[in-house]
Amino acid sequence: MKKSLLALAALTAFAGAASAQSSVTLFGIIDTNVRSVDNGAAGRLRTLSTDGMSSSRFGVRGIEDLGGGLKAGFWLEGGLAADTGSGFKSQPNGTNGAATGVQGLDWQRRSTVSLMGDFGEIRLGRDYTPTFLDMVTLDPFGYVGVATLANARGTQAGAPVTTSVRASNMVSYFLPSLGGVYGQVSVAAGENATGNKYAGGRIGYAAGPINVMAAYGKTYKTGIMIDDLKVANIGASYDFGVVKLMAVGEQMKYSTAQQKLASIAAVVPFGASTVKLAYTRSTGSSTTVADAFKDSIIGIGYQYNLSKRTALYANYGRNANGNNAKYTSSSGGNAPISTGFTSTGYELGINHAF
Repeated sequence: MKKSLLALAALTAFAGAASAQSSVTLFGIIDTNVRSVDNGAAGRLRTLSTDGMSSSRFGVRGIEDLGGGLKAGFWLEGGLAADTGSGFKSQPNGTNGAATGVQGLDWQRRSTVSLMGDFGEIRLGRDYTPTFLDMVTLDPFGYVGVATLANARGTQAGAPVTTSVRASNMVSYFLPSLGGVYGQVSVAAGENATGNKYAGGRIGYAAGPINVMAAYGKTYKTGIMIDDLKVANIGASYDFGVVKLMAVGEQMKYSTAQQKLASIAAVVPFGASTVKLAYTRSTGSSTTVADAFKDSIIGIGYQYNLSKRTALYANYGRNANGNNAKYTSSSGGNAPISTGFTSTGYELGINHAF
């Protein structure tokens, strides 16, 4: 009897220790706003929309301590349409939206499993591409809403790729902590999907107020693609305390088409408030000089933090198209904007993280 009790106590203690070494967390963001977008001849659309400060999402992540400095982890994350309560499928260009024939929550924002240790991290699954991370890091509007630089980046020089923001079937290696140096190398298998065969890398240095970074990636010619898509970007930020300055530049080449994008921004915090200012310019051509386009975005935003997890925000974006450009401040239901028109967007919303 005593032996049985001792064995039971040992098993209970072991189970408690094992469970203490593992953790699973539910998390998410709900972001909803009132939005108005005027696309000139295409008309004006007023909506209760989503994703003005950050992308709405729901996820579950976990980590297990395997001992000896080795850990295993997983991450599942899906997009939400907070204005309607439905799940969103993440589109190839990275935006949330209902895909043809597919509705409901999925895990296409991120679905990965990892091994972590002193060597760094090996991560497998669907995740952000290295060439995207510089752009979202240096966009004060979080790559969403009416003022984001994303509204001038989405074409990827006209290449039919799925790697603008994320890639499926990807294996990544992340550097361990190296005195401020960080980086990753990622390779994604095409698996007979057009525009998903990808290889890229990112390197950066962050210490104190400074953060500098650069990335390069290639999406290999597959399926209906006529050539490889090559993307390179470089950027930096410096936090002076009273203001944080950011700048990023990117070049994309696809066959004879090319696109260049440059953005400068400032984030000014004071008390519970933050003011965001950004100017983005995009130029390029689809195939020939006759198809040349140019576009510029002026973005202004204000954020008021009610708490560490809840914020009110207001954003304004003015997207001025020139030549053959027809970018819009939002794709939320507007008819396609006409070439050369200006798209103007306003949004007022609330963002809650849990």
